Amino acid sequence: MPRPVWVMAVVGFLVALGFGVMSPVLPLYVRLFGVSSFLVGLVVSLFALVRLVTNPLAGRLLRRLGPRRIVILGAVLIAVTTFMMGVSDSYWTILLWRGLSGVGSACHGVGSLALIFSVTPPQLRGRANALSGGGFVVGGMAGPAVGGLVAQWSIHAPFFFYATTLAIGAAVVWVMVPRLPPAAAPAAGTRPLALWRDRRFRAVLAVNFAQSWQSYGVRNLLIPLFVVETLGRDLRAVGWAFTAAALAQFACLTPTGWATDRLGRKPTLLFGLGLTAVVGAGLAWSRSYVVLVVLLCLYSVGAAATSSSSQAMLADAVPATDGSALASYQMAGDVGLILGPMVAGALIDVWPMTLAWSVGSVFLLLAALLVAVVAPSPPAAPGDRAPVPSA
Repeated sequence: MPRPVWVMAVVGFLVALGFGVMSPVLPLYVRLFGVSSFLVGLVVSLFALVRLVTNPLAGRLLRRLGPRRIVILGAVLIAVTTFMMGVSDSYWTILLWRGLSGVGSACHGVGSLALIFSVTPPQLRGRANALSGGGFVVGGMAGPAVGGLVAQWSIHAPFFFYATTLAIGAAVVWVMVPRLPPAAAPAAGTRPLALWRDRRFRAVLAVNFAQSWQSYGVRNLLIPLFVVETLGRDLRAVGWAFTAAALAQFACLTPTGWATDRLGRKPTLLFGLGLTAVVGAGLAWSRSYVVLVVLLCLYSVGAAATSSSSQAMLADAVPATDGSALASYQMAGDVGLILGPMVAGALIDVWPMTLAWSVGSVFLLLAALLVAVVAPSPPAAPGDRAPVPSA
């Protein structure tokens, strides 16, 4: 496995550790300013909206600066804006700094994808994505539990903690990843409009939209509110629920990475989408904390399969030098992350929480239909590149 993949796994751990400390606290921190569920969701959505509109800029910067520098730039920007969130004294300043964090996230996300795709051969892509994702999951396991303890000291402290882990992550990339040349402009035939003829590219855009809507938007908004406001538990219970889910996801990363490379992207992806759709729809029906944790763990098994296989399918379809195509992939996820929390927050202000979960499950099933029409491909041999199927 190339060294940059291992380095990005370490960086992923640091980023996820800090994010896991901050994420369960964020909705409750915003609630302190007496705002509605819709405005709580808006904090998450604005972050994704800014990232959405700055993704094309990140794609162009990738060709000018190279993946290493743009990853560092993104981490530093998120660190500064997250620190400023922790010292904010009003809802609107939190909203402002959270939105500006999206600029750093666009740079970090596009650069990370390009870095991993450019150094990993096709026959290792499933396991490389599982390894780099494993860093995030391990950090995610520790983050919520640590966050519950940190928040007991001060509800502002998780933001300072996250800013620190981001700064350390930027330093690790600066020291450990060798300098890479800026990416050359891709051939005209690989531009996003041309890539729409590839069913794999269309499918992974839909998958990223649906997964971002449900897993990163709706789940991170509703679970803390559900545990605290419906089940009557405290912040530590929120942290332990997310930690158990992350542990289940981590345990499945190796087998799902192996399945992606050996059994194929398509069957692994269909399994993950189906499981997350079914379990996600049932999360709001739980009336027991234990049942909720069990369902979250099952959901995480599906999320592990979906993440490893969808990014491997993307790497098969998109050249690592095509910053515009990678930005398009991230933009699809941003649209889901923008709309998911806003729609879910508006729905739970009026209707039961089950409806908010069910909308996301519908999108996951629709994405599965697009994956189902992708032609299966045999496992890649060393040095091979997967062919581009016709539409």
